[in-house]
Amino acid sequence: MSRHSLFKFALIAIFSPLLISDAMCSTYQLPTQPLQDIVQQNKKVSTRLSQDKQWLAVLTPQTHVSIASLAKDERKLAGLRVSPALLSPSRIKYTYQNIELIDLSLNQVNPQSINIDLPKGMLAAKVSFSPDSRFLSYIGLTQNSADIYLYDLKQQRSHKLNPKPLNATLGLKYTWQNDSKGLYTNLAISAKSKPAQQLTIAPNISEAYGQKAPRRTYQDLLQNPQDEAEFSALTTSQLSFIALDGSVTAIGQPAINIGYSLSPDDQYILVKRIAAPFSYMVKYYDFAQQVMLFERSGKKLTTLAQLESSEYRPPGSDSVRKGPRMIHWRSDKPSTLAFVKSLDKGDSRVKAEFRDELRTLSAPFNQPVALTKTPWRIKSVQWGEQNTALITERHSGQKQMRVSLLDTSPTSDKTLSTWYQKAIRDTYQDPGKVHRTAATHNRKKLGNVFQVYDNALIHYGLGASATGYRPFVKAQPLEADLTAFGSSSTLWQSSTTELENVKYITSLEPLTLIISRQSADTPAHLVKINVDSGKEQVLYQKQLSLKAYQGMTRQLVNYTRDDGLPLSGILYLPAGYSKQDGPLPVLMWAYPREYKNAEVASQVNYSANQYSLISSKGPVPFVANGFAVFDKVAMPIVGEGKEKPNDSFRHQLVANASAAIDTLVDMGVADRERVAIGGHSYGAFMVANLLAHSDLFAAGIARSGAYNRTLTPFGFQHEKRNFWEAPSLYQQISPFTHADKIDEPLLLMHGEMDSNSGTYPMQSARLFKAIRGLGGQARLVTFPYESHSYKAKESIMHMLWEQESWLEQYLKKPALARGSDPLKPKQTTMPEVTFH
Repeated sequence: MSRHSLFKFALIAIFSPLLISDAMCSTYQLPTQPLQDIVQQNKKVSTRLSQDKQWLAVLTPQTHVSIASLAKDERKLAGLRVSPALLSPSRIKYTYQNIELIDLSLNQVNPQSINIDLPKGMLAAKVSFSPDSRFLSYIGLTQNSADIYLYDLKQQRSHKLNPKPLNATLGLKYTWQNDSKGLYTNLAISAKSKPAQQLTIAPNISEAYGQKAPRRTYQDLLQNPQDEAEFSALTTSQLSFIALDGSVTAIGQPAINIGYSLSPDDQYILVKRIAAPFSYMVKYYDFAQQVMLFERSGKKLTTLAQLESSEYRPPGSDSVRKGPRMIHWRSDKPSTLAFVKSLDKGDSRVKAEFRDELRTLSAPFNQPVALTKTPWRIKSVQWGEQNTALITERHSGQKQMRVSLLDTSPTSDKTLSTWYQKAIRDTYQDPGKVHRTAATHNRKKLGNVFQVYDNALIHYGLGASATGYRPFVKAQPLEADLTAFGSSSTLWQSSTTELENVKYITSLEPLTLIISRQSADTPAHLVKINVDSGKEQVLYQKQLSLKAYQGMTRQLVNYTRDDGLPLSGILYLPAGYSKQDGPLPVLMWAYPREYKNAEVASQVNYSANQYSLISSKGPVPFVANGFAVFDKVAMPIVGEGKEKPNDSFRHQLVANASAAIDTLVDMGVADRERVAIGGHSYGAFMVANLLAHSDLFAAGIARSGAYNRTLTPFGFQHEKRNFWEAPSLYQQISPFTHADKIDEPLLLMHGEMDSNSGTYPMQSARLFKAIRGLGGQARLVTFPYESHSYKAKESIMHMLWEQESWLEQYLKKPALARGSDPLKPKQTTMPEVTFH
């Protein structure tokens, strides 16, 4: 479809003949003022802590991009979306408009801070401190370039480091040398990086050679030789070391460098490169790869591995490609590589006593040494002090994970000692993160390792429980032989009247923390606390004000499904509301999740002390319009034992929704005839199913969903069976198959450039056409240049207007709804956007 045709199709409301006269609009609309205020509010800040614990960087995110920025030229190749002009990603997730540095060294009541002045029009990304804490580095993004800048903390000024343009097409990446004398990054090789404008036009041919390739449905893949040539031209770069004086040392020859890492002693560089032939079925990171080793001088030492494409990886979440994987440097050793080798040829369907083996390879990198074998698939390895490591295994079929301690010393028998095992979604048993510190060798710092302090692991987490969150710092004692764990002790725990999350542990003696503190009526702010003395220092605090939501109430509502399964949701009510005011129209918002354990499925993730930071993409904004909002409504799909969750998906979905509505009606909050259901992505899939298989809701809102599962034939979400193994399931679970039963009004929205697996924009278009052809009520809105999650301010404003209008039309009292047409475009000061 051409760009012109797409725009004609975008943002056009198509209704039944009774509504069609005034309901169509092709310009961006503005919602009411309270909803506009939410879009324009500042987002939650991010932080970075310097290695010496003397500086805290507070990063203020960019609010929303403009639709004009999304409309700029981009190439969609092998799962990438690239700006050919800037040789960088065209859609960058985390960018910051302001950087503030807080001095932690003075321990003042009001700490000193420094604002890093970014040039007008520049945004910062990939912000980090140098290992010696002398510099704050960041990639500065402008309309014309992406460059690395160093801010000198002593001189308090920034300068651009790279003398040649970056090639950041495979991501905004750089890594500091551990001695802080410079950094490594990919540089553009020449003007040849620009793709050829035209190649010979020829048929596009794909072949199958009898080898199974059960891959999910992806967008933006390579399709022809021209795509291959363009992908290669755009992504080929020169890996280089840039010294602090700007001098450049090339590492090897130009190539498609997908990743690189430096040994802790700065002597060697591990480089992962994409190798031909390219695949038309998987994204770039699943292409065949070469893993090479270089000296810091740039001289190649050896090729460590040739990895085949993941195109033919066996099916299953725990299946992996053949060959070594997770190749990385041990952070506790100067120059030792570690990697994982599958013992079942990467196929999780094969019965095997052991799935994986962890191996190491030390300089001069000749002969690997086996460390340990695991019965489950290894997902991560963390290296620690005193020759220790934490190995995380996962069994997706059982929805279980396990973390074990390994003694890596030469005299150890390499037996794993289990620290904990839990269901993957079990938040109550989650011990959180282990505290990390810099390892040293011959008085030189190496990488970060987890600390064994006073013969104990220090760890901190959220502290989820049935009574809410109580974040903590704990010490987990280790037996002398590292084969067992003692009873943990609590070193610090959050207040019962506030929610205090640990951001950083800056010292163990005395125990000093940087926490994020919030309460029901106070936004999160950063505080440094000395646990031993009780002294506190407020580091950063910014007031938020959304007047329309002041006085809004929030409460956790617990209830039970008809089969006895405990459920919960978070209920928001307008300021000043009481039961005497009568029932309200209700917007429910949910996302289904699969479980193998009913007990885990019923867990609560909530804190009464959490400040209500309202997201423009969630349902809470509509409290300002007089709606009750039931958010994060539990939609567990449980399949215990040999049962598969999706075999009873529809039944459990309706049972969950029915229990939620019954509860709100019994509370006197809801009018059973005025409840709408909404969701995004898999939540949109849920919405369409609920409208098709129940009469519980007056209307639905479905954003960026997939509705015909035969178009995702090799699995979806956590479903491992393919269409040909379970054809009746794919048919029954697809709301498209039951479009004739969707007899409630459904608002469908979708980004025209959705890159998420399976959620092609066609999914919404086909469901809309089915409903229209069958005489149902629906409205389809597509957003130009938007992907799975909408980014542009104009798009988000219009999305809110659509949802606001839809809810007014179908949830407010019928007399009021018929009195005026809420879908008639409102006046807007936003300029009309025209596309060509």
